[in-house]
Order: sequence, then C-alpha cells, then structure tokens
Amino acid sequence: MKVLNLFIALLLVCSSSLAQKKSGAIAMYNEFWNWVDKNYIYFDAKKVDWKAVYQKYAPTISDSTSEEELFKAMDQSILALKDSHSVISKQDKTGSFYNYKAGYEIHDDFKIVKKNYIVDSLSGSKIMFSGLLKGNIGYIRLANFSLTPDFYKALRNLKALKVEKIIIDIRSNGGGNSNPVPALLSQFVTERLALGAYIEKTGPGRNDVTKPILIYTEPKSNDTWNVPIVVLINRVSYSASSYFAGMVKGLPNMKLVGQTTGGGAGGHLGYQLSNGWLIRVSVSDFIDKDKRSIELGVEPDIYIENTKEDIKAGLDKMLEKAMEIKF
Repeated sequence: MKVLNLFIALLLVCSSSLAQKKSGAIAMYNEFWNWVDKNYIYFDAKKVDWKAVYQKYAPTISDSTSEEELFKAMDQSILALKDSHSVISKQDKTGSFYNYKAGYEIHDDFKIVKKNYIVDSLSGSKIMFSGLLKGNIGYIRLANFSLTPDFYKALRNLKALKVEKIIIDIRSNGGGNSNPVPALLSQFVTERLALGAYIEKTGPGRNDVTKPILIYTEPKSNDTWNVPIVVLINRVSYSASSYFAGMVKGLPNMKLVGQTTGGGAGGHLGYQLSNGWLIRVSVSDFIDKDKRSIELGVEPDIYIENTKEDIKAGLDKMLEKAMEIKF
C-alpha cells in the first residue's frame, strides 16, 4: 500500500508543544480547512460539500473560542469526510474516527471456525493461523494484514500437503501492509496481469491527480502453483485488506466470498498546523481492474453473511459457502 504518511513523524515533533507557534482560533480553523480543501482526494467520491462544512463550523468560532471547542469543530469537520483514515490529533488527544461499519450486520467468530471446522491445526500466532478443513482444503486466517515469513511458510506447508483449495480468511482484518501482495500473487498466475492502479493528488484542484499508475503481478517462476483460492471478506476487512481483495478480484482461479469490504483505499498525508496539532487525510486512491475506486468497498463475487442465529448455533455459513465453491 503506497502511503504518503508523515503522521507518525509529526507526532514526535508535536511532543515539543512549547516550541510551536500559536495563532487565533479563527486563523487556525481557516488553516485547517484550507489544507484539507487542497489535499483531500475523495470529496466527489464521498459526495462531501466541504464549503458547507465551513459554513457550518466557521461561524461558531471566534478568537475567544477555547482550545477544546476549536478541536471539537475540527474533529466534527474531519468526520464529515466519511473517511476512517482521516483524523486530527494533538499532544494529549486523538480525534474521532469515522465508523465505516455502521449499518452493517457483522457476525464473525474465529472460535467457531477452530472448534467446529478445523480438522488439523498446522500453525498459529497472534496474527496468523493455518490449518486443514474437511475435503483437504487449506485454511489461513490473518488477524491483521501482515504477510510475514510465517504466512509464506504456511503456504509452503499447504503446497506440500497438496491441498485441493486454499481459503484465506481476512474477515475482521482492519488492515496493515499491502505492499507484498503483488509478489504473493505472482505464485499463482501464469502471465503478467494488472492488479489495479494508484492515483495520487498533485495539486489543489479537485481533478489535480496523476494518471493511473498501474500495479502488476507476473509469474515468479515456471513453477506456478495453480491452486484455487477463495478469499473470505466482511465489512471489517479494511484498508490493506480491501487492497488485497481488490487486487485478487477478477484473477484466474480466485474468488471473493462474503460481505462488501470496508474500503479504505486512501494513502494518507499528515500536516502540522501552526499550533502543533496534526491532521491526516487521504491523498491517493486505489482503483481496481475495471477502473473503479475501492474506497467505498470491494464487492464479493458471492455475497453471503452470517446471522446472529448462525453464530449462536456454532455455524459459519460464510466459511461453508467458501468450502463448497467449485472452480
């Protein structure tokens, strides 16, 4: 995931607040609003009227506005972007994150998978589990998106066991690092294929963006592993997990099953305001093979979701559907 992220570095600078230049509340809100206006990439995609946001909050601010009230106004303005990658922070407080899960029924319990579906556990850690399901189906669960050496070892083990299919479960996976995905997928393709493209903000105008920067994968060697792969997704599959889903969708011998992901395609950029507060907004986008942004989520090839009743009964209908799929 190509992320233009100065946020962490700026947090270190912010810790020395006494060195920061301070301005009046009106000037601070204007600085904040203008920087977001020039850099945020999803105003049109999210149908955000940023001028209307200014008209709502700017009149409530005067130079006698307290720090707490000013922070709240900026925080509420950021929430209007409807983007969980965008946030405001100061030394002792981080603002609110947009809830991309609101309105969705999300029922997922990994304990049920381990108890009722796994027939043989192969490896496990805090971020990854691998095992076998009935029908000689390989299973890998990623708690966050980190393709560690353990992940590749799990794949090698499944290859040695000559599994019929692999299910990669990234439900409830809030993201991580998607940079290794093209190299991972190179093991499963027989020709050079486009996975999607990045678009980056280049100027203050709404349409000031780069031409799509294509991302490819190509066969790693002549020893391609032609095993069917099903990727399980839900609404909590966010950020790097959505990147992975977007790159996988449409590839030969691969299917997405579950709910539409949470999206989160934006690479983000941080900025330090004159008073030392930090803001971060999305400044780049990822589009799929059909030139559609994945910011609002990646749709599965087969839509299915668990109900509360399924979970109470110890059933994972989403996993069962993934196990049933024939290629």
